[in-house]
Amino acid sequence: MESGVYEDFLDKAFHLLRDYPLCDRCLGRMFARLGMGFSNKERGDAIKKMVVMRLHQMIRQGDEKAKITFKMMAPHIGSQADELYLSIFGEKPTREQCYICSDRLDAEIESATDKAIRLLDEWGVERFLVGARASFDVIRREEEVKTRYRLVYSESIKNEVKREVGKRVARRGFVVDFDDPEATVLVELWGPRVSIQVNPVFFKAVYWKVGRNISQSYWPTRNGVKYPFSVEQATWELRDAMSAERTVIHAAGREDADARMLGTGRPLIIEVKKPKNRRVSDREAEELLNKGGGSLVLFKVLGRASRKHVRLYKEEMAGFKKLYKALVVSSQPVDKDELASLESFFTGRVISQRTPLRVSHRRADLTRVKRVYEVKNVPLTSHLFYSFILAEGGLYVKELISGDEGRTSPSFAEALGKEMECVDLDVLGVDFNDIGNG
Repeated sequence: MESGVYEDFLDKAFHLLRDYPLCDRCLGRMFARLGMGFSNKERGDAIKKMVVMRLHQMIRQGDEKAKITFKMMAPHIGSQADELYLSIFGEKPTREQCYICSDRLDAEIESATDKAIRLLDEWGVERFLVGARASFDVIRREEEVKTRYRLVYSESIKNEVKREVGKRVARRGFVVDFDDPEATVLVELWGPRVSIQVNPVFFKAVYWKVGRNISQSYWPTRNGVKYPFSVEQATWELRDAMSAERTVIHAAGREDADARMLGTGRPLIIEVKKPKNRRVSDREAEELLNKGGGSLVLFKVLGRASRKHVRLYKEEMAGFKKLYKALVVSSQPVDKDELASLESFFTGRVISQRTPLRVSHRRADLTRVKRVYEVKNVPLTSHLFYSFILAEGGLYVKELISGDEGRTSPSFAEALGKEMECVDLDVLGVDFNDIGNG
């Protein structure tokens, strides 16, 4: 009969070992989903013993063909066939290397375990996962065997390596974590080459920028740093304390470097990449951040976050309402009635804004549509007033006031027919109560 038509797993194993030399692990893996509580090595050993017992039974019943078959199969089976072979043929059979792994898999798993433990210790990781890769030749040979015998209860060599290395590492006090691992150990057969992908630590926080000329991101140029300080630089104390590669900030929008961030503060996620010291509490992180901020940037840490929170901040920030306080100077006197008309005109007003001239050299030339919800004005002098503007996130407030040579319309300048400029800008509030709670 053609191989592949046998439905009984022992028949399949018999014909498998007739055609291929397989180690205990690689044979057991072909039937990995049969039986509970066995390793593939134990499963393969048991199957080989049963095959030898079947052949012995046939030989004892006088089946000469079985004797010839056993002599041919014994080198494929291994040590389970040695004693019977010795008793029949007066010597032990020559062992052939496993067709799939060349008898290397046991040693690879043990070596990978030792290397993984060293890496996890080095990086201070407690919760981990294991990933695995195998060479093309190994995968090809394994798939050949599976396909030829229609082995529907098999698993891949990669799954076995992940499980076996994971179990061994866990016995040393580390914790397998499928939901939120601190690192992933990657085992590459053969070698094995073992590397580690250390997952970042994310802190959910809020910052206040109480000084001006402070950028959000560190901004080096050919002529030096563009701004003397940044929110990102304020996180470097935390980076150093965690022995991390670097920190990245993911903020819910950004204000201009010359604008202060006051009021409710701006929400952000601080991503600490490749930290070797992960055991920093939220309180300690807040202290380190405020030390780094030097009274110019203040932080409140709200807890830990994850990659999904970063996506939420990026996706939802465009819809946040933001409250601004702008100090406006007019080239001509502005009276109370004109300030009141601005309040009425811009209530619920839709604004069309082409990318401002001041940033056009580094941003795409696009036209955005944003909404102003409410404006309240407080006169200071005949040429100077405060304007409190509640608007959709992403609105260019300076250009809302000046008009930016007609690129923003309508604008305060256009509405009153007077040249106007925002000379100071503060962000007083970001409506972020619901972000990151999903």
